[in-house]
Amino acid sequence: MNISFLLIFSGLILIGYLFEVLSPKTRIPNIIMLLALGMLSQKLVDVMGWEHPDFSSVVPVLGTVGLILIVLEGTLELKITKEKLPILTKTFALSLSSILTLGLVLGAWFSFQGFGFKNSLLNAIPLSIISSAIAIPTAKMLSAKDKEFVIFESSLSDIIGVTLFNYIIINEVISVKSVFIFLGEIGISVIFSLIGALGLTLILSRLNHRIKFMPIIMLIMFLYAIGKGFHLPALILILIFGLVVANIERITQFKFLSNFDPKNLIKEIHRFEEITTELTFVVRVSFFVIFGFTIDIPSLLEPNNLIISILIFAMIVLLRVLQLLILKLPVSPLAYVAPRGLITILLFISIPASQMINTVNQTLITQVILLTSLFMMGATLFSRKEKPSDSSEITDKLDVFTPKNKNN
Repeated sequence: MNISFLLIFSGLILIGYLFEVLSPKTRIPNIIMLLALGMLSQKLVDVMGWEHPDFSSVVPVLGTVGLILIVLEGTLELKITKEKLPILTKTFALSLSSILTLGLVLGAWFSFQGFGFKNSLLNAIPLSIISSAIAIPTAKMLSAKDKEFVIFESSLSDIIGVTLFNYIIINEVISVKSVFIFLGEIGISVIFSLIGALGLTLILSRLNHRIKFMPIIMLIMFLYAIGKGFHLPALILILIFGLVVANIERITQFKFLSNFDPKNLIKEIHRFEEITTELTFVVRVSFFVIFGFTIDIPSLLEPNNLIISILIFAMIVLLRVLQLLILKLPVSPLAYVAPRGLITILLFISIPASQMINTVNQTLITQVILLTSLFMMGATLFSRKEKPSDSSEITDKLDVFTPKNKNN
């Protein structure tokens, strides 16, 4: 049994790596190939007459770890400058408006079907969030400017979406008082995250033991779990830590942070990025293959769910195009990159049974994920990556150190 597991696991990871290598060449997002691999694995198990393993307890844990690592991997590549503040402002505005607008529209639609508005909104929020787990790997096939925008937007979308979801799920009544408490919790999270991020960065710069990066990643997950335990938006910690590390050369200009030993830290950041990327790859491949394995394939063509999924997909695209036009952002390729995925699955399975509605089910979630992922192929098919010599964004990233090019 152990040998069989080793063969299957290592084989799937190797196939996933092959997809990573081929994805930039085929312009097919990894998510589609990984889900297809999972569904083929399911069919193979059926043909061989083997017993289906129960992954119900594995998917939430693996998904949470994947979300942490993917957001961390994305933010480690982002440089914050004065010139980029307008981009950050627009990505925040786009993320917040997208979630609120689509969430309210879908929530109102579900409530017209006879469900309570609070439960309708709770079930609508997961469908309103862009998945960084899918958007960030795909962004690496876009130009430097578009890639940066997608990483910011999808990371912020995850954070804002999870924060709003937690607010709705823990508050029986949505009121002015609960909103102020909610905003206070966000403020506490930002302070907690900034202190935690600086502390983790100091440890990274001063730790001389040959084993240092995995303990740092485990500390990040530990702090994330503490934040979640207190119902705080814990993803803010991941975002702030990634930004602190990515912009350490600017942060260490402050005298009170001189103990960070920036010269040594920059070398360590290279290695930390590498180990984070490798670990993220394994977790991401494992999650989407397992999720693909759990999909009820015949139900994907079930007419009632499919009609609703297509309508939701149409709303996603229409509202995104309108918001991009209002914010004066390029419609192509950004309109294509609004996939639903890991975060949608995680939030959906965390909805209490008493607050679920019949309209939103696993089949519907899977259909929306596939539709948005297939549509996202348009961004990779009709856009070309800029050459480094033509990209001011890449030049800006090279001002202190040059991250290794990750062929994802």
